[in-house]
Amino acid sequence: MNSAPFKTLVASSLLLLGSASQVHASELFPTLAPRKTIGVQVKIQSFTATDAEQIKAADFGFVRFGVWTNSLERSAYQKQISDAFAAARSAGLPVLMTLRSTAALTTAPSGTRELAAAGETFAHSVSVLERSYRTQLVAIEIWNEPDLEKYWPTGNFETTFVPFMSAMCQSLGQDAQQTPLIGFGFAKAPSAGTASTVALNKIVSEHPKCLSAISYHPYGLSGEQISNAQAFIQQTFHLPGVITEWGVPSLASKGGVQGQASQVSTFIADVQKLNVALTSLYEWKNSDSGANERERNFGLLTADGQPKPAELAVKTLLKAQQ
Repeated sequence: MNSAPFKTLVASSLLLLGSASQVHASELFPTLAPRKTIGVQVKIQSFTATDAEQIKAADFGFVRFGVWTNSLERSAYQKQISDAFAAARSAGLPVLMTLRSTAALTTAPSGTRELAAAGETFAHSVSVLERSYRTQLVAIEIWNEPDLEKYWPTGNFETTFVPFMSAMCQSLGQDAQQTPLIGFGFAKAPSAGTASTVALNKIVSEHPKCLSAISYHPYGLSGEQISNAQAFIQQTFHLPGVITEWGVPSLASKGGVQGQASQVSTFIADVQKLNVALTSLYEWKNSDSGANERERNFGLLTADGQPKPAELAVKTLLKAQQ
C-alpha cells in the first residue's frame, strides 16, 4: 500500500491544486492514464470484449465490476472473473475491482474472535486476487454499501464492521500490496456523527496505511453537496474521497432518456470541476435482471446494446477534456 505521508500529500494536493490535481490523481491511481479518471460499471456475467471496445471508444478510463469472495471456490465463477479481466485487457481498460461477500461472514457475529478470523480470511482473498490481476487493477475496493443491511449480511453494522475490517487491515499489513486499497463504498457519504464516520475514524486511526482513499456513492446529491462531502472526508480522515457509484435511471418520473442524459451531464461536469480522483458511473447497460423498473434502467445503453442519449452525452463530455 502507499505510505501514510504519501497518501496525505496526494489528498491535500487533490483539493488545493485545481486543474493540476489530475497529475496527482494519476499518482494515487498510477494505472489510470492522465485525465482518464471517470469509468463505468459492468457485470462480469455479461461483460464482453465488444463492450470493452465500446467503453474505450466512449473515452471512459476504466471499468468497475464486483467479485464475491464467497463464490471464489467455484471454478465456473473463477472463469467468469478471468473472462471479465480478459475482456477489459483486450481494450486496454484497467479495472476497479470491488470485493465483498454476499453471505454472512460468520455464524457468530457477536464474537470478536470469529469476526477477526473472517477478516483474515477475507484479506487472504484480497491478496490472492491482487497478485493474479495487479497489472490491470486501478484499485481494489473493499465492500459495497455496508451501511445498508442488504449488503452487510453479518448483523449489526455498528458492532461487527470495525472488528472485521480492522482484522483485514492488520492481516494485509503483513503482506505488501502494490495495488491501492479503497473503502468502503458507502451508500451515503460519511458525515458528522454517522455510523460510517465513527467506524472510519477507528479503522483509519488504528491502521493508517490500510486505505488510499474513502469511497462512497452520492446518489441524489448536488454538486455543492458532493463538494462538501469531499471536504469533510479530507478534513476528517486525511484521505481523498472517491466516487465508485453514481447513476440515474431513465424513468418517466426522471424525465425519461433525455432527463437521464441531462442529469448525467451535470454530474460529470460537477466531478470534473471538483477534480475527484476517481469516479465510476452506474452503469454501462440496462439490467434485465433488476428487481424493479428503476433498477433495470440505469444503463447508458439498453440491455441489448442500443445507445441511449446519456451515452452520447458522456462521450461528448469525456472527449472534450482530452
